[in-house]
Amino acid sequence: MSNRLAAIADDLSGAAEIAAVLGNSSVTVALTLPAALEHIARSSSDLVLDCDTRALEPTSRRAAVAQAALRMRAAGAPVRLVKTDSLLRGGMSDVVDGLADAGARVVVASALPALGRTVVDGRLLVRGRPVADAGLHGLEARVVPGPLAAVGPRARSVPLAVVRAGGDAVLDAVERSIGTGEVPVLDAVTDDDLDRIAAALDGADCTVVGSGGIAAAVGRLRGAQAADPIVADPRERSALTGACQPVLLVVGTASTEATAQLEALAVGGVPVVPVPRDVLLRAIDRREVDDIDHPAITAARSALRAGAVAICVEDRHDPVPHLARRLADGLGIVAAAISGRSALVLTGGETARSVLTRLDIATIVPEGAVEVGCVVSRADDGRRVVTRPGSFGTATNLLDAAAFLQAVRDDPSAATSRVEAAEGRTNRKAALR
Repeated sequence: MSNRLAAIADDLSGAAEIAAVLGNSSVTVALTLPAALEHIARSSSDLVLDCDTRALEPTSRRAAVAQAALRMRAAGAPVRLVKTDSLLRGGMSDVVDGLADAGARVVVASALPALGRTVVDGRLLVRGRPVADAGLHGLEARVVPGPLAAVGPRARSVPLAVVRAGGDAVLDAVERSIGTGEVPVLDAVTDDDLDRIAAALDGADCTVVGSGGIAAAVGRLRGAQAADPIVADPRERSALTGACQPVLLVVGTASTEATAQLEALAVGGVPVVPVPRDVLLRAIDRREVDDIDHPAITAARSALRAGAVAICVEDRHDPVPHLARRLADGLGIVAAAISGRSALVLTGGETARSVLTRLDIATIVPEGAVEVGCVVSRADDGRRVVTRPGSFGTATNLLDAAAFLQAVRDDPSAATSRVEAAEGRTNRKAALR
């Protein structure tokens, strides 16, 4: 890849995830195209733009991707990497079409071996089983069997044997496919396979569409060091209530992982306040919450003043899919109204974007990770923000994220020091192998 790398992502948590693995220097995540173009004009560092396309309908998704790619290339930063969902949600074919509209030569490498998501003969497997049998799509009825099907008739599978034959074989297969108007879809089962792909395409005139797996491979190629997860000390967890840096956690997902994490928060002494749907929907209609007198809002404000609080959607175990985006917007309005200067832990890409947009935050810069994919960033207003996907993480993930933010509240360099210490542990382990 070139010295400077420009990328786009389909949601905010994904944008932060890939920014955190691309390299050792700071990578800016922009929430809007104007913010991205401003960054390109004033900086030579890497950039990831959140296009917020996951929930768009196909025509709008295709147009948004095409516009972003065209304008970033015209500004001098052609898009070389596009982050999409590793379970192939969010219309990969529309993303590929949008890139093609912008004149990009597209390659697909969507495997994420770190989470057991591999691609064999163009099919997506989860820990060796077809993705349809994995039970990971929740309320989404449509399960795409693999990137070959996701891209559609133009896709051409590049099998694992070719990937493992070496860089020349990979590049030859890619060039032949693109030369005949096809989109090469590359198999990968291990991180080593993704490393081979990244190395083969380094410097090639193409845009790679895939998951955080290929982004991490690009980062490794550029010399990025993988950090151990930063695990909060139990004493840090116990200090959450009454701490001087308030932490607001906003959970906009109905996943089973989030349920266990909210329970761990409550056990750890952090109040969990469910906000009724009608309050969230009314907030959207009015565009604010100050005139909504409801006990949940009062309770959340009070708990936040005492140290930390989590808000989520009431009746989240009985979700209404067609209201999901509106409820995320409602949570964003409520969170912005009560947050003050608190640090933030935001679960779900749509929810994270909703909160930050309403706080007029246009960019964040990743500083480290609580767990892989659970990214700690510095927002452009100075506060720290943790972003993470909805269906993600260990049972104590939210508690650890909140405790970490509290632990670094008095020392702006503490997060960097903790990350450097984790990287040192990783390097020492490597030296012993």
